[in-house]
Amino acid sequence: MKLIESIMTAFSTLRASKLRTFLTMLGIIIGIAGIIGMMSFGAGAKALLLWEVEKVGGPSVFGVYRNDWIRKGNKWIRNPSTHYLTMDDVRAIQTECPSVDVATPEMWGHATLIASGKNKNSRMQATTYEYQIARKWYNGYGRFLSDDDLNLWSKVCVIGEQIWKDLFAGLDPVGRELKINNQRFTVIGIMESRGKGLDPENSEDNQVFLPITTAQTHFWGNDRVGHIMIRAKNYELVDRAVREVKTVLDRHHGNLGFFETWIMKEELKTANRIISIIEVILVAIASVSLVVGGIGILNIMLVSVTERIPEIGLRKAVGAKSRDIRLQFLTEAVTLCCIGGLIGIGAGALMGRGFAWAVSKLMQDLIEWPSVITVESILIALLSGVSVGVFFGYYPASRAANLSPIDALRHT
Repeated sequence: MKLIESIMTAFSTLRASKLRTFLTMLGIIIGIAGIIGMMSFGAGAKALLLWEVEKVGGPSVFGVYRNDWIRKGNKWIRNPSTHYLTMDDVRAIQTECPSVDVATPEMWGHATLIASGKNKNSRMQATTYEYQIARKWYNGYGRFLSDDDLNLWSKVCVIGEQIWKDLFAGLDPVGRELKINNQRFTVIGIMESRGKGLDPENSEDNQVFLPITTAQTHFWGNDRVGHIMIRAKNYELVDRAVREVKTVLDRHHGNLGFFETWIMKEELKTANRIISIIEVILVAIASVSLVVGGIGILNIMLVSVTERIPEIGLRKAVGAKSRDIRLQFLTEAVTLCCIGGLIGIGAGALMGRGFAWAVSKLMQDLIEWPSVITVESILIALLSGVSVGVFFGYYPASRAANLSPIDALRHT
């Protein structure tokens, strides 16, 4: 009951001097709003990162590739290995690695596209049917590459949405001719739009997809595969799948270790760690105003103690204990911080939205930066507010509690 009475008394005291209460809370409001805004910005960055990862195929994806250049000592030299990744390696991974869900080859190249008298520079992606499964990226119209296309070296292609709009003016392109580096191909489908993403210069919608066997025959003249994208059956099996793939490739190539791996799981951990460090720095900077607000509360509470010395003496004279006086003033300080914290959370949510809008505009609306308010950020903000109230309110409360009743009544 004493705590409830202290809270009610605190509200009455704060309500009696509204302007002073608001000015005292202002530092807390700004500090809490800064913390919420910065954490919202960091959470938005993590959400955007996860969205980009999902576009690649999710956190269970990893890949193997052969570097054309390797570092030896302090110099970069051309890779001396005569071994290359091939379609045989892709098939071996698919059949001999039980933790692997899907594996697909990738070969990239520059493409000059011509259709209906228009031309366009694009990115050529040579792959297989499994590509859309590994990337979780499917065709929006028509069909994707099939096993028959690979077996027959068919001169067919699937285009991105940007190519469809630029070269075919949004008309049905299926069955129409498209020249790729002066080779005639037939369009069989359009991919779903992926947007410009974080790298607008290499928009995924500006790609043309070919059967890898066709591209090897007509453009590269060999059976090499530049990169193999692999997805484990689930996130927990990623490490086991990586070991299985390395074992299979080493066995097929005589343990030469000519290839390298990248693992989305590890890349994601590193990126999240960097974002978290930046987020902590931003929150620490925003917390400076919270400390300033706490100093303001310390000052006002000391003034309040001085103004209410007669009241303190009277309460002690009628039997109030020191702990009751300390609880009352400490409750006032904490209540002040909690009210400021709640207002600060609302202001921080608006600040987070403002940051997200500003970043989106700064990047010319190429990406939509999300504004994310997490339960964690709200709890941290409230805990910070309560901590400031306790830390900066304890000294004035103790000073009030230690006053002698006789000296306090003589002060009237």
